Amino acid sequence: MNTGTYLKPSTLLLKDYLLEWMRDKQHTIGRQTAENHWTCIHKHINPIIGNIPLTKLTTFDVQKFTTRLVEKGLAPATVKRIFNIVHTALNKAEKMQLVNKNVASLIDKPKVTRKELDVWDTDEVNAFLELAKTTRYYIAYHLAVMTGMRQGEILGLRWLDVDFERRKLFIRQTLSHDGKTFNVGAKTASSVRSVTLDELTVKRLQEHQRKQENEKRLAQGVFIDKGLVISTSTGNQLNPRDLKKIFDRIINDGGLRKITFHDLRHTHASLLLKQNIHPKIVSERLGHSSIQMTLDTSHI
Repeated sequence: MNTGTYLKPSTLLLKDYLLEWMRDKQHTIGRQTAENHWTCIHKHINPIIGNIPLTKLTTFDVQKFTTRLVEKGLAPATVKRIFNIVHTALNKAEKMQLVNKNVASLIDKPKVTRKELDVWDTDEVNAFLELAKTTRYYIAYHLAVMTGMRQGEILGLRWLDVDFERRKLFIRQTLSHDGKTFNVGAKTASSVRSVTLDELTVKRLQEHQRKQENEKRLAQGVFIDKGLVISTSTGNQLNPRDLKKIFDRIINDGGLRKITFHDLRHTHASLLLKQNIHPKIVSERLGHSSIQMTLDTSHI
């Protein structure tokens, strides 16, 4: 009381505070991110420290909490993501004068060791694209390799976002991870960008467009035209899981070295950097917020 930092004890439990905090927070973050936050809170945070009164939560409690997460066998990146939720929520509690201090700020944040990136060389890329030509969604894999676009950006791409004359495409919307909704813009502010296309990619897009137009005619009214570059046989958006299943099958059937779909993005960046393309240009092409991020996620 003498120092002016006294707060009247409250019976508000951490889990109840997190509920109120998330009701506000979910309106300022993406839908998928909000869903991930809710899952982390209900599955990992509340069962361990949720019943502790907010004002009685200690640094020791948070330290034990992160240790428990590690002991459960969660990946370091997952532990850090869960910790960040607690840290951010307690920051807000401190600003609202619900607690004297964010006790999570007093411990060392969980560290994540960056894993070695898997990227393909030119021969592996060519072998993969040749095999992918036999699939319906070849153009999606071609775009991933030749533009470095994210999966959601590729599946959200519309024909109105493609400028054949200027040989450019524009990232203006993305498909959510669950394939249910389209989000205006991109993952981050720096991700809203234009991507210059090479002649081969322009040619492949034009071929794909002709095939799609022919498909519409044959569908006889069944095709729902949403203007998407990548669509199912009825015109609907393709579920990301289905694109991944086909991707994995191509790799298995072709006996190729296994990488993830997202690694195609890293592969694109690495191939450009090996051709001595300036990192700043590669960074802008990928929609990274910094050149360092590009260098950290590329293999050169």
